[in-house]
Amino acid sequence: MFVDTHIHMSHKKYDNEFSYIGTDENENFDIKRSTRADIIEEIKKGGIEFCVEPGIDINSNGVLIELSEQYPEFLYPAVGVHPTRSVGTDWEDRAIIEELSCMKNVVAIGELGLDYHEERKKQHRMKQKRWFVWQLKLAYRRKLPLVLHIRQADKDAIRILRRYRRKINGGVCHCFSGDKEKARIYTEELGLMLGIGGALLWNSESGKMLEDAVKNTPLEYIVLETDGPYVRPQKPEEIARKRWIKANNTSLIIPQIAKKIADLKGISVEEVEIITSENAKRLFNIKR
Repeated sequence: MFVDTHIHMSHKKYDNEFSYIGTDENENFDIKRSTRADIIEEIKKGGIEFCVEPGIDINSNGVLIELSEQYPEFLYPAVGVHPTRSVGTDWEDRAIIEELSCMKNVVAIGELGLDYHEERKKQHRMKQKRWFVWQLKLAYRRKLPLVLHIRQADKDAIRILRRYRRKINGGVCHCFSGDKEKARIYTEELGLMLGIGGALLWNSESGKMLEDAVKNTPLEYIVLETDGPYVRPQKPEEIARKRWIKANNTSLIIPQIAKKIADLKGISVEEVEIITSENAKRLFNIKR
């Protein structure tokens, strides 16, 4: 059984009926339609043992916890404020995150981190850093791992993580897309795992760089993810672009990610499945 360590199943994109990325009888990507309840059952039947869903903003944390209570032992919540949302979040609202972090089914703090993809004046980098450090310390107090969102901000993120290295109870660099040297720093130096998802299936320069990083990173540092409904794999030629863009990503692409990792490392898909799932269970302290 596989584990999806990062998906947003409570997102409004999964409300009502929606298009999603699945696979056909030949394991090729295909566009289908479903509802949240039905896709969760299909994901279970598709070999996904459980998923972890991190928070984005104050409201989403409450929504995802409610959904996790509907699917106990399948959907595990993390709570936190995403770096791009921290800019508009009242500092006093950290009390809400702290209270939610005490709930017994919460397995991590996140998404936390830094995101510099917008121009500097829209980033409010000091606010992002303030929330980053506070959530990192909260995770330390709660003895929980981190779900890190680091986008175009590795230099500052690594500096902060090095400074607070002794306060890190493990964690994952969600949607990792860096080179093998950044992978080495996050894993061997900082003791974190890399969340590998649909970006590994991109036929691009960045995809090739990620392939090299994955190939050179021990499997013991890798977990699988989707970031659904986002971070789709590369579009197959036979599927229209408009249909592909409108389709939600789902955990059903996880076996394809595992197959790519297996090909890069010259090992079996079963070995990738077993080790990455064990990594996820150990990281989030989930005993099955």
